[in-house]
Amino acid sequence: MITVSGIWTKRADEAQRALERHFWNDSIRMYNIETPCPNGACNTIFHYWWMAHAADVLVDGYVRTADPLYAERLEQLYEGVLRRNDGEWPNELYDDMEWMALAWLRAYEATGLEKYKQAALTLWEDIQTGWNDIQGGGIAWHKEQLGYKNTPANAPAVILAARLHRAFGNPADLEWARKIYAWQKNALVDPATGFVWDGMNRTGDGAIDKDWKFTYCQGVFIGAAIELFRVTGDSAYLEDSKRTFQAMRVELADSAEGILPDEGGGDAGLFKGILIRYATEAIQVWPEAAEAAGWLTRNASVLWEQGKTADGALFGTNWKSRPTSDAIIQLSSQLSGVMLLECAAVLEQSAEQAWGSDEGDSRANGQGGAANSRHQVDAPGDGDHVQRGRNSATNWDERADLLQEAMYRNYGNPDSGIMDQWFPREHAAAGENFYYWWQAHVLDVLVDAYKRTGKPVYADRMEAFSRSLYKYNGHTFTHNYYDDMEWTALALLRAHQATGSEWYKEQALALWEDIKTAWNDHCGGGMAWKKDQLDYKNTPANAPAAILAARLYLLERNEEDLNWAKRIYEWNKSRLVDPSTGFVWDGMNRLGDGEIDYDWKFTYCQGVFLGAGVELYRCTGDKSYLEDAKRTSDACMLELCDPETLLLPDEGIDDTGLFKGILIRYLLVLLEEVPEEAAVRRMIQCNAETLWEKGMLEDAGLCGPAWDALPTLPVQLSVQLSGMMLAEAAAVLSK
Repeated sequence: MITVSGIWTKRADEAQRALERHFWNDSIRMYNIETPCPNGACNTIFHYWWMAHAADVLVDGYVRTADPLYAERLEQLYEGVLRRNDGEWPNELYDDMEWMALAWLRAYEATGLEKYKQAALTLWEDIQTGWNDIQGGGIAWHKEQLGYKNTPANAPAVILAARLHRAFGNPADLEWARKIYAWQKNALVDPATGFVWDGMNRTGDGAIDKDWKFTYCQGVFIGAAIELFRVTGDSAYLEDSKRTFQAMRVELADSAEGILPDEGGGDAGLFKGILIRYATEAIQVWPEAAEAAGWLTRNASVLWEQGKTADGALFGTNWKSRPTSDAIIQLSSQLSGVMLLECAAVLEQSAEQAWGSDEGDSRANGQGGAANSRHQVDAPGDGDHVQRGRNSATNWDERADLLQEAMYRNYGNPDSGIMDQWFPREHAAAGENFYYWWQAHVLDVLVDAYKRTGKPVYADRMEAFSRSLYKYNGHTFTHNYYDDMEWTALALLRAHQATGSEWYKEQALALWEDIKTAWNDHCGGGMAWKKDQLDYKNTPANAPAAILAARLYLLERNEEDLNWAKRIYEWNKSRLVDPSTGFVWDGMNRLGDGEIDYDWKFTYCQGVFLGAGVELYRCTGDKSYLEDAKRTSDACMLELCDPETLLLPDEGIDDTGLFKGILIRYLLVLLEEVPEEAAVRRMIQCNAETLWEKGMLEDAGLCGPAWDALPTLPVQLSVQLSGMMLAEAAAVLSK
């Protein structure tokens, strides 16, 4: 099967492959109803309506990828179901026929094959015979039980009739949709809350089954309202859909994260997937739907992290519980899982497309109003200051979140999947250098946000971004610059520790193997800066390598990694640290003359060296490393901070725009071990408050290189990232 980029599209691909591999039965041209199913022995019952939803997920895959395998499978399934149903489409259950008609109508719209259209129209003619006056109207559930009316036989009929009207323009179909919807809403929707009951008169007593509370009933009523809104423009339908969605959340989803319940196996295994399908239709129509999209993505994240089998994308009925290795997985629950992942992919693609438009950016971030639009800030001349926005954030969590969203809004590039290097992007010069290491720090700040909030959206962004970076860099993380690889490996390792994903760890370890080749005897040892200049040694290529080696040791307990950390640290300390003060110089032998660049006084050199000291203290318990770190911290503040305000210097743009943020990151690491270092804490807090009060435009979410001056356009990603690291650190300290 063809795969496409993006975290949820990749996961949808994997789930579709699992469906194909574990369930497809070529001998019957249908899916087995469970797996394992040796020799098709499980197929004693013909689950007609399960096959309808199987067709629906094949359409999902085909619409998303245009992979001809999906179209081929659709035709085979069409033949298999028709053959199994004695050569005709109608059966005795009206709801079954509606699910089937909906699937073939979508298949027709996706492929243009006339036979799918005819199947849908044939079924629709039969479905209309289900309407009768018992219980005041409505479509019956079963041809031999005409007095039993339920939501699954009525709301999908509304969706079908409205879509047929939209596709072919028959006014009678719209009248059917309105008539069935009005009956459904009047008879089976709680007027007080909008919650949808399942059915009425099941036992012939006229009673409503108010204790039958199923997810799919909410989903199809939401879908019916959305389809009628689409064809009529009547906002009352839109309000109905929102009301039912909220009632569903209150009544059925858990109160902590909004995860949908385990409704059991058999037919019930399909219920959640159906709700998700029609909730996704609604999310794409609702003007402000970011919170609802986040809810859906949380369910998808929980399913992926907790609810799939350990060795593949097979799903049980409980999205919060991993099926055991010997579990029998039913087709119904598998289809629900595939629907969830396909719908997450739909929303992912919608968000990516929205990056390029003003309206899309505002909608994707769930914030109305021009102040949140990507292009709200006019693009004055390079030297002009943008106007200061209103300070509405009340705490550092909110401020850090604002900057996280601003990064995606201002710098996110849907074509590459990584970040632009300028905002506005038009300021990028043709053929400008690709600053690979800036992107490593993008991943680092996403990890910051995920660790701070626990929100799955940040985990999703981490994975999508890191895989896009891997692809953009030529399907590898390796690079010519050793320091660039070290920054990337450090970010990947943090991503692994935050999420548990083995992929991040594998990539970090692969980078570490390459990084170790940097050590050579020039200048008495040390890690080279880049592969084509092996005799130039500097702190940015050595101290981060020591941090990485120490962290790998703490993770894997490989003594070789600890030895690497100690050896690199000792070289850095003996060559590039002032023995009288602890201040860290940048590098040596840059020009081949063996000289140390004493006048290159950069904040980040102090940060990574003291970070290396803290990590080695954690590995060994040797307090001399911690004393080194404290000494360098003191020297940094004395040498580089304004003595009255504690403000860090403006180090400029390009690579140096990142330097202060890196220092802040490792000062925060120092505070984890020595929280009594009040001067360090105060310095971070003073810089953060200065940035927010004097150096940032809140509405645009832009930071400048000077944290006490308003930013000017254009703003580079490196500069923005430093401000984000400062805000994330302030959020940690505020707790």
